[in-house]
Amino acid sequence: MSRIEPQAGWIVHRRPWRESSLLIEFFAREYGRVGLVARAARSARSGWRGLAEPFIPLQAGWSRRGEMGTLTALEPAGARHALSGRALYCGLYANELLLRLLGRDDPHPEVFDAYSVLLAGLNEQLMAQSMLLRRFELALLTGMGVAPDLDADALSGEPIDSGGRYHLESEVGFVAADPPGSGGWHGASIRALACGFTENRDEAREMREIMRTLIDQQLGGRELASRRLLAGTRAHIKAGSNS
Repeated sequence: MSRIEPQAGWIVHRRPWRESSLLIEFFAREYGRVGLVARAARSARSGWRGLAEPFIPLQAGWSRRGEMGTLTALEPAGARHALSGRALYCGLYANELLLRLLGRDDPHPEVFDAYSVLLAGLNEQLMAQSMLLRRFELALLTGMGVAPDLDADALSGEPIDSGGRYHLESEVGFVAADPPGSGGWHGASIRALACGFTENRDEAREMREIMRTLIDQQLGGRELASRRLLAGTRAHIKAGSNS
């Protein structure tokens, strides 16, 4: 049996187990995603009650013999990120991506850091939520080693031209449209994605479309429940702006 001293991390999923326990997925910076049993965490006398939840920076320790470990220590490492409304849906979406795209026991410190930055940004509202999500999505795919080159044409090696259009070829990358201008995404949107920021609505829309295409390639046909929540908030905001 291995014993792991308290590690920085976040709970990205939890569900009830037996009478008073929880099954949790803990995302640790140095260990990746770890499946743990939090015994009696739902009981009224548990010191973990109300703490074993998403969006709270934590220090967790565990022991482990097989695939699932047993939580042995849990302490807050900072204030809870009180996400609500669309910010909450963004957080749930990020959690679902981590669950679907990262395997257990596969450390990705750079993805962990990007996730922490995302939650802080959603909590503090210092940047548009869409830009925070694009940065996190790109960091996730980069950490997985599947993000395309956003700086150069995958075939010619020429720099991405802001005025050009590009198609995304699976397992290849962005390739200039042939003939030029025949559909595809604008080079300006690809460059904005590389920078992680734009104030142009059309570029922001194409950035979302590009990342959705890339993520769908990794999901292999699996759907994300959190996407429906985000789509609903976008539709509500659009309806309000047109009223």
